[in-house]
Amino acid sequence: MGAIPAPLVAGQPAAAHRPTTPTEDLITLAAGVWLLAGTYLDGWAHNNLHDLETFFTPWHAVLYSGFAACAVWIGLLVWRRRAPGAPWPDAVPAGYGAATLGVGLFLVSGAADFGWHSEFGIEQGISALFSPSHLGLATGGFLILGAPFAAASQNPEATSVGRLAPAVVSAMLCGMVAAFILQQFAVYARQGLVQTYSGPPGSRQVSSPPASSSIIVAQGSFLVSTATLFVPHLLLASRWRIPAWLAAALAFVPSVALQAMVAFRDPGLVAAAAVGAALVGAVWAAAGPRPGLWGRLMMALAFAPLLFWGTYFASVAMRDGRLTFSTEVWSGIIVWTGLEMLALVALVRIAQASPRNPGTPAPSR
Repeated sequence: MGAIPAPLVAGQPAAAHRPTTPTEDLITLAAGVWLLAGTYLDGWAHNNLHDLETFFTPWHAVLYSGFAACAVWIGLLVWRRRAPGAPWPDAVPAGYGAATLGVGLFLVSGAADFGWHSEFGIEQGISALFSPSHLGLATGGFLILGAPFAAASQNPEATSVGRLAPAVVSAMLCGMVAAFILQQFAVYARQGLVQTYSGPPGSRQVSSPPASSSIIVAQGSFLVSTATLFVPHLLLASRWRIPAWLAAALAFVPSVALQAMVAFRDPGLVAAAAVGAALVGAVWAAAGPRPGLWGRLMMALAFAPLLFWGTYFASVAMRDGRLTFSTEVWSGIIVWTGLEMLALVALVRIAQASPRNPGTPAPSR
């Protein structure tokens, strides 16, 4: 059967949920990077400054002006697509539905954040990660930044590198939002995660055997960090063919951003991230994952975290002369990250192979 032509309004097709163009998605990303930069700048302030006493700060100005740019742009996309007499929801671009909800959630959470700070003051350190208003802001930002990825996922014509670039950056930014709000488990935002130090204040700290609680925290941190870094690889590679250099960048950029947020407390880790990302790119090139070739994707995502985190442990060992974690512990933590990604790849494969619900029409060919 032939396709039913879309109705014409003022000489133009009035199809609901018209897709965005690559240029429109790039503008969404530019506003999103502005928003995320403000988020990480605010995180830097909470992690490094100890005299925060007001809501009205330079970093909040960057954060909320970035949100304003996102909200105005998404609103403009909807307004430009609305046909006279058509319902407003139909004017939302394909893939941008969650982003419109994110704008509303961010706006409400921003107002709540002002009230929260006015009542309870400005949080310091880890306390900021548990504020309900901050959790709402993070969720809203996640939904906004994910729009270009969702848009490309719903566009069968999104196959060229230029068309997929916004989707790749979008997926990475979403991972960075998750890493930010879960930064208590972010490997590259923590110091001394895999080493335990002792010694009187002011003296040279020496490494000492770790307690069980330290090992538990470390394992949880590596599992969470693996998800925030490598789930974007999985979501992208299960749909499109991603070049090796992009796979490396997806691991490197968020790691450096997290270290910058804590004022480069351990700058040697930047070099470790660079080497680890290069190894991720190498294993990606060797495995050659692409949609439909699940064995290759499993190989790439099983070995990528092993090499990336292995480089991290090697960097710490070279810096301190030894690891306080036993061989069984540090090697087991690394293997766990590979098993985690294997399990996630298997789940995605099962989900994509599941039969359609009865009554769901097959896609047109």
